[in-house]
Amino acid sequence: MVLLALIDGATAVAQTAAQTASAQAVRTDTRITVDGALDEPAWNGAPVITGFLQRDPDEGQAATEQTEVRILYTSAGVFFGITCHDADASRITATELRRDNTFENDDLVSIILDTLHDHRSAYVFRTNPAGTQYDALITDEGKVVDPNWDESWTSAALVTPTGWTAEIEIPFKILRLTDREEQVWGIDFERVIRRKTEFTYWSNYRRGFTFNQVSRAGQLTGLRGIRTGLTARIKPFVRTAVKNTSAPAPGAQPTVSQSAIGLEDVKYRVTSDFTVDFTANTDFAEADVDAQVLNLTRFPVFFPERREFFVEGAGIYDYGPGGGAAAEIKLFFSRSIGLSPERETIPIIAGSKLTGKANGWSVGVLDVQTDSHRNTPQRNFSVVRVKKDLFSRSNVGFIANNRSSFTARDPYNRGFGVDGNFVLLEHWNIQTFALSTYSPGKSRDHWAGRLRTNWDTDRWWLDLEQLLIQRDVNPEMGWLPRRDMQKTKLQMDYKPRPGGDLVRQLFFRGNLDYITNQAGALETRNQDLTFETLFQSGDRVFARYSQLFDLIRRPFQIQGRVPVAPGAYNWNSAQWRFTPSPSRSLSGDISVRRQWGFYGGDNLEITWTPLWKTNTKLSLTPAYQFTYLTLPGGRFTSHLVNSQINYAFSNRWLTSTTVQYNNLTRVVVGNVRLDYIYRSGDDLFVIYNDSNTLVTSMIPGLRDRSLIVKLTRSIDW
Repeated sequence: MVLLALIDGATAVAQTAAQTASAQAVRTDTRITVDGALDEPAWNGAPVITGFLQRDPDEGQAATEQTEVRILYTSAGVFFGITCHDADASRITATELRRDNTFENDDLVSIILDTLHDHRSAYVFRTNPAGTQYDALITDEGKVVDPNWDESWTSAALVTPTGWTAEIEIPFKILRLTDREEQVWGIDFERVIRRKTEFTYWSNYRRGFTFNQVSRAGQLTGLRGIRTGLTARIKPFVRTAVKNTSAPAPGAQPTVSQSAIGLEDVKYRVTSDFTVDFTANTDFAEADVDAQVLNLTRFPVFFPERREFFVEGAGIYDYGPGGGAAAEIKLFFSRSIGLSPERETIPIIAGSKLTGKANGWSVGVLDVQTDSHRNTPQRNFSVVRVKKDLFSRSNVGFIANNRSSFTARDPYNRGFGVDGNFVLLEHWNIQTFALSTYSPGKSRDHWAGRLRTNWDTDRWWLDLEQLLIQRDVNPEMGWLPRRDMQKTKLQMDYKPRPGGDLVRQLFFRGNLDYITNQAGALETRNQDLTFETLFQSGDRVFARYSQLFDLIRRPFQIQGRVPVAPGAYNWNSAQWRFTPSPSRSLSGDISVRRQWGFYGGDNLEITWTPLWKTNTKLSLTPAYQFTYLTLPGGRFTSHLVNSQINYAFSNRWLTSTTVQYNNLTRVVVGNVRLDYIYRSGDDLFVIYNDSNTLVTSMIPGLRDRSLIVKLTRSIDW
C-alpha cells in the first residue's frame, strides 16, 4: 500500500500539472429561453471557451472547425451556449430524434460535469443538431456508464449557414452537489464532426484516455449561492391491459383485461449527498424485449438488465469482473430479481434503494420483495455495497447480499465479497476481488477470486488475469455460467498509427485463455490471432483466426436437437467482419465465421446487422443470422431475425417496432411501442405484443397477444 501510494502520488502530481484548463460561469438574472438561438444579451457577457484540440485524426492539433462555449447560471440552474462553426454547414449530420441514443451517426456536442469534484464520477449531457438528448451517469472514471439515468433538462439546437448552435439548461435539482457556498466542478467538452470522423476535446484530448475518464477534465469556477435542488418526487403510474391467448388453461377465459396502479418511483433527497428511492407494484411493460439468440454452447445465455428501477444508478453495485455477457461470475445481477430462469415476470410487491456518496465513501443499499409465482414462493432480495476512494483514482470496496423466503423448502442464499481497483502511473490498472457464497449444506469449496493487471495506452494493451471459481460457488442473486474452474488469460495488443490518408490505426492482437478444473486438468483452451484496420473514413475490417479445445465430460444437446458426445474436441475457426463508418447512411456490420472440426463437425455463420437511417425520423435495423451446423449426431439450418423499425414523429412522439423470428423454435414475436413524452420525465406508452408459435407436426400453433396502455405522472418538490 505504501508503494502504491508513492506511485499514485507521483501520478497525481503529473496530472495536476497537466490539467490547467479552467472555465468560469457567470451569474445572470436575465431570463434565458432555450431555443437554440444565443440571442439573449447575457450571452455576450460570458467568457468564451475555445481551444478545442483533436484526439483523432491528428492528436494535439487544433480542431478544423472552431467551437465556442459560454456558461451562465442562475440560482436554479446552469446554462450552456455552444456555437459549432462549420465551413460546410450543408453536410452537418443529424439523424436521431430518440432520447439516449448514442448519436454514433451524428454530429454532436457533449458536456461532462463532475459536480462533486471527486475526479471519478460525473454526469454526461449530449445533444445533436436536432436537439435530441442523451444523459448518463459515470462511475469510476467510465468503468460503468449508465444511460438509463434520465432526468428533466432542456436542450434545443439550430442549424445555421455557418454551422449550428445549441442551448442547454441543466437544473441544479437533478444534480448531486456539495453544500459549499462556492462550488468548484470538474468539466469537459467534446465535439464530433461525423463526416470527418474528427473527435475534438477542450481538456481531455490525449489518446490512451477516454472522454469518460473524469480525472482528465478541466475545472469550472464561479458558481456561488446556488440551490442544491430536489427534495422529493412522486411518480405514480396507471396501467391497463387486454390479453388474449389461443390456448388458455383449463377453465380460463381466452381474453382477460387487467388494470393496475402503482408507484414507478418515490425519490427523496435525504441529504445533498444521499437519495432514497421506493417503488411499489412495479410494472416494466415498456422495457425492451430480449433478443432471440442461437446458443451453440453448453452454458446459459446472458441477457442484459433492461428494467428502469434496476438499471438507473446501477453503477454503484458494480462488483468484480463486470463485462456483461463475457463475465464469468457476478455476485449480484439484478435480473435475478423478478424474473424466472425462463424469463417469465415475477410480480414485485415493493422495493427501495439508498444511494449516495460523501467524503469519498460510496454507498448503495437495495431491498426488493417479490410475490409468489408458480412453484416459487415469496422472496426477499437485499444487497449492500460500500466503496471507499483511495489515492487519486483508486478504490476498495465490500458487497453483501441475501436471498431469503419464509419456507423451509426454499433455503436462504448469501454472498460476501471484497474488491480493489488501483490505477497507477496513468495507464497501469490492477483489479482484484474475493467472494464467498453460503447455502445450507454447502460449507466447502464456495470461494472465488481474481487478480488482473493491464497496461492500457493508445499503442499497447497488455493484460494478465488469474481467476478461480470453486465447485460449490452458488450466487443465486448473481450470474455464474461455469463452476470448478481456474482460468489464466494473457492478451497483448499492438495498435500502431501508420499515418497517411488511408489508414488511421492498425490493431494486432494475440490472446490465450487457458481453463482447467480445480484438479488442474485442462478443460478449455482458446488461442486467437486478430488483425483489425480502422480507416480514415471510419470503416473497419476485422479478421481473426482461432484454435480451440474443449473437453466435454457429460453429453449435452445444442438447441435440444443435435447431441454432443463426451470427449476431447479440437477445432479451428476463422472470422471476418466489415463495419462501415457510422457517418454513412447505411452502417452496421456484416460478418462470416467458419469453424472446422466444431465438436467433430462443421459450423458456418453469416450475420448481417445493418443500420439504415434514411432521415431524422426513420431508421431500420433488419438484423439476420444464418447458421448451418453439421455434427456427427445431426445437423440443422438456423434462420434468426431480430429486426427493428424506429419512426419518430418528433423527439416527443417516438415509435419502435420489433419483429423476431426463430425457425428452430418456430416462434414469431412482434412488439410495437408508442412513447409519447408529454412532459419531461413523464410518458404515455401504448404497447402491442404478439407471440406466435407456428404449427409443426408435433406442436399445435399457439398465439399470445396483449395491448397495454401505461401513463406516468411525476410531482416534484
